[in-house]
Amino acid sequence: MENEYEVEAQVHKRVGAGYRVKALVHDIGLYINGMMVFPPNDEHDWSVYPPLLGRAGRGVYRYTVEFNKHAPLWEEIHEACIEAVKSELGISDTDDDISYAQESDDKEFM
Repeated sequence: MENEYEVEAQVHKRVGAGYRVKALVHDIGLYINGMMVFPPNDEHDWSVYPPLLGRAGRGVYRYTVEFNKHAPLWEEIHEACIEAVKSELGISDTDDDISYAQESDDKEFM
């Protein structure tokens, strides 16, 4: 299937076990800062979350952007964010994502 949107994503920085990613949807001029992407582990596959806005000291968070996760726009943003993190980690589509993600965590502490 051909993509309906031109989506570009770039890793901003590592945050805990995940990565903060910036996404740009060129076609509609939409820039989304603060997407969170978590590599797979023993319990979960890749996870991508839209940005959250918290209320200081109250522990209440709300998504600043919401998506219909069955629509093509979300699917393309989701894939672009994962590909950006894979590129940052040096993972190709033929690598074993889970073992490589665990190895990259270990390298950070050396």
